[in-house]
Parts: sequence; structure tokens; C-alpha cells
Amino acid sequence: MATRLQLKNTHQITINPVIHSFIGFLPLSRLEFIDKIKNEVEANPMLDIEPPSAAITREPEDQNEIGKRLERADESYLTSYSDESFLYRNDDRIDKNKAIELFTASSVTLTDHLMEQAMSQFDEKELDIAAHIIYNLNNDGYLDIEIESIASSIGTTPAEIERIREIIKSFDPPGVASRNLQECLLAQVEDTPANEKLRQLITYHLEDLSRSKYDEIIKKLGVTREELTRLISMLKRLEPKPGANFEEHEIDYAEIDLMLFKENNEYKIKYIEEGIPRMLLSSYYEQMLDKSPDKKTRSYLKERFRNAQLFIEGMDMRKSMIVKIAEILVKKQKDFLDFGEKWKKPLTMKEIAQELGYNESTISRAVSNKFIATEHGLISMKKFFSYGIKGEFGFVHSVETIKDKLKKLVDDEPKNRPLSDQQLTGKMISLGIKISRRAIRNYRDEMGIDSSSKRKEQYRQNQNKG
Repeated sequence: MATRLQLKNTHQITINPVIHSFIGFLPLSRLEFIDKIKNEVEANPMLDIEPPSAAITREPEDQNEIGKRLERADESYLTSYSDESFLYRNDDRIDKNKAIELFTASSVTLTDHLMEQAMSQFDEKELDIAAHIIYNLNNDGYLDIEIESIASSIGTTPAEIERIREIIKSFDPPGVASRNLQECLLAQVEDTPANEKLRQLITYHLEDLSRSKYDEIIKKLGVTREELTRLISMLKRLEPKPGANFEEHEIDYAEIDLMLFKENNEYKIKYIEEGIPRMLLSSYYEQMLDKSPDKKTRSYLKERFRNAQLFIEGMDMRKSMIVKIAEILVKKQKDFLDFGEKWKKPLTMKEIAQELGYNESTISRAVSNKFIATEHGLISMKKFFSYGIKGEFGFVHSVETIKDKLKKLVDDEPKNRPLSDQQLTGKMISLGIKISRRAIRNYRDEMGIDSSSKRKEQYRQNQNKG
């Protein structure tokens, strides 16, 4: 039999397992993290818990220490992963920061689910745009950040944002990244002759349905009552909240992860150690590892010993990352903390990721479910982020600032001649904020401000009452 030499071109990605613990810990809330520790102690005899009262509070580690921890692991700590396991990866050598991005949290979030699909669909530039869309979806899967704000923050056009968004709407679950209910439902109905009536029902008659104007719908659609019943039945099978089935639950209460206090007009961050068990390696089983003559026992204990070390390393890295991000957020958003919401500066996860040398999905996981206790109350770490729109002379205006100015313009408008969206746009531009009429309308809707015609009618009614 002839011998043939076959060459197979494959890539092996070698990754430090500390990252397994680190990336799995990042998105956990404080209570989930404590449960994770207790479960690990029960599963691994090499781990002991030191009572919280006896735990030594250590200073947050320098960012470089995170890298050092990854570098000093020996070959026995490394595991190979075929790049066939991942949807898209650059052929270049994977470094420790990129390696983190190969793992997702233990529970599948909408963000992770969509990013996996995006990585197989888009090139590098498109993926950056897709990430800015995906990371700003609300819990229901809708995009409620202005297209113009995203375009301005990453230096692209609204048309390009819309092009990428249209593709994301076709991802699983369909309809995600929609701007409103009508758009979401239409994304779930294929544009075919068979679905024409259903699409017309969604496009033109959702409000009529909410008001039970069935006879009017039947007349305008040219269908029978039985056909309308069938269409409504089909409509009910669609998903109005495509993100609702993913594990991003509303938080009924929150445990504090960090405390914020002020010294000499400077904000300081303190990590709350109390309540989080400090992990120790079991001295009893460590001695058994050294003395046991049984090879099987020694092999078992050696494996558990390594797992315990990795677990503790991952815990420390989680703390370091959360503290470092919080310190940067507080420094950049000092005016927001001092003076309130309208003083919030535009700040994206990408900016923080670039400053720390990580991918923004790592930052997204790290700030998820994390809360800081301040003199103003409990603030989610996600609250520190804000998009903005470019203005004159290179200034960038946050969404909060724009809404505040818009509200003031409406409050001060002539009651007999309320400002139209076009007039509001012109006044905003005169203030140095380059914004479209469509953006004004969307901001107005979000703030619950009626159109100029409705405001005029309300003013007239109030005057008559007076």
C-alpha cells in the first residue's frame, strides 16, 4: 500500500485557563459571584473559605498585574482549542487580550448570541459598527439610541449604520435591533405575495387593532371577517419583544459592588470585600498531595490544586478589572457625579476598552450587573456610558445634554405658535449641535413631547379652561 503524505492546514489557539475563570466571573452580579465561590468550595477539596471578618483587604492590583498573571503560568496550565470552534478569527497570533474574547458568559445573553452571528457575517470594519448597535439594544431587543449618535461617535454615516442594522434585523431572533414595534413585526414576516395582507395589517393598522376598529380594517384591507381573524392569529404568533427570551432579567434589588467617596475634591473607589469569602488553598490536602504514596490520589489532588489556583487567580483578576474600569469611569464622568445627568459626557465602551487594551465586549461583561454606592444613591456602572452628536469646533454633545436643550426650547416656545420639528432642528443647529429633523422627532417621542400641532391644541384647551 502506497504511503501518502497529507498536509492539513489548521490553527491551534493556545489559551491560559485562568481566562476561563476570569471571563466567566465578569458578568456575574455580586450575589451570583458569592454563590459561584460557595459551589466551587463544595466541589474542590483544595479550596477553603476564610471567614469574611478575618479577610485581609488588599489594594486593587495594577492593570499590568493582570498581564503578569497570564504570563507566568507554565505550559501545564495551557489548553489548546481548534479555531474551528469559533465563527471568525484573525489568522494572526492570538494574544492574551484577544483570547478573552473567545469565551462567553456561562448564561447566553442576547449580546453574546448576536455577536457570534455578527462575527461570521461582517468584516472587521462592519463588525465594529455592528458591535455599537448590539451593545446598545435594550432588554427587549430594540435599538433606542439615535442612529445619528452612533454614526457621529464612530465616524461613519447614518446610512452605513442603517445598512448594518438591516442585516442584524435578520439575525436570530428576527426583528432584533428594530426601532419600533411595526418594524420589528415586519422583520419577522417574509415579503411574499402570500404575506401581503399581513404586512399591510402591520404597516397601516396596528393602532386600529389596538382600538378594535375591525370593520374599518376589513374595508381598507378588502378582506372578510374570517380572513381578518386568520391574519390576527398569525400576528399573535410573532414576537413583539425579540430580546425578552434571553437571560437579561430585570433587577429587583441590587447588592453594592463598589463605594464612591470624595477626598480633596477627588473621587475614590473602594471595592466592597465584606460578604465575599476570601479563598485559601487547603493546607490539609496540600500536605496530603506532598505525602500521599498513591499515584491516583496524587494525580487527583494535583489536578484539584491547579484548578483551585486558577479559580483564585480568576477571582483576583475580576476584582482588578472592575475596580480599574470604575476608576476610569468616575474620572471621566466627574461632572456627571458633581452636577447631574445633563453634564454627562459622551463616553463609549470602545473608549474604555482601548484605554485598558481589551475588547469592548469584555468591558460590557465587566460592567454588567455592577452597582456603585454614591451620595446620590445607587448607580449602575452602565449608567456612566453615553453616546453623543458632534457639534461645531470639535465639541461632542451627549444625548442627555441634547434632550435637556430640546426640553428648554419647547418649554420656552410661544404658546400660540409652537415650534415644529424643522424649527427645533434649526434652533439646535444655531446652538452648535448638528442634528437631523428625524433625530429631533425621535428624541421628542422618547421624552413624551407631543408634535407641534398637538401642543398647540393643548395650549388652546388650557387657555379656554382658564
